[in-house]
Amino acid sequence: MGVRHGEVDNPANVVYARLPGFHLSAGGLAAARREGETLSGVVAVYSSPLERAVETAEALARPHGLDVVTDERLVEWSFWDRWQGFPWTEVPESVLEVLSTGGPSDDPLEAVGSRVLAWASDASAQHRDGLVLGVSHEAPLGAARLLAAGEPMAGFRAVNVPHLHTVRFVPGPPRVSPLCDIMEVNGRTIGDE
Repeated sequence: MGVRHGEVDNPANVVYARLPGFHLSAGGLAAARREGETLSGVVAVYSSPLERAVETAEALARPHGLDVVTDERLVEWSFWDRWQGFPWTEVPESVLEVLSTGGPSDDPLEAVGSRVLAWASDASAQHRDGLVLGVSHEAPLGAARLLAAGEPMAGFRAVNVPHLHTVRFVPGPPRVSPLCDIMEVNGRTIGDE
């Protein structure tokens, strides 16, 4: 199950993309800790290597005595790298329109979604029983949701994965739900159906 990282400390409202130094806000860390304490049946926690995702993953894993495994397939979409550090207000509207075409050819949105789905398939095969979490970012999770549902990438701008929300991939169909609504009962994930 993919999980979007917690709220980030970003008072200047910049595009942080893959920049180092963007950590969870105090509220984002507290919320992730609360979620980790309420979840049950967690058997593995994976994470994008970016700080905000690792911090979220650690907060989710700690109550279950689990180590976090980083996986590059969960990293943020590189499309935003060229604007990292710029305020969102300076990102041209024409750039946002590119999103409906699936992004640039060097890191197409469909490939981003495919790598997340490959992670989900591998994690599901490795951990057949229990809840497996993979902390990632909104763009990769949204792209994977569209791809898993067989929907066109043109719908990407309409997909919203809020902080600490999940995207269930296995078993399908894909669905976005608040993390707090997910629980494990007798090896079966419920609450997001």
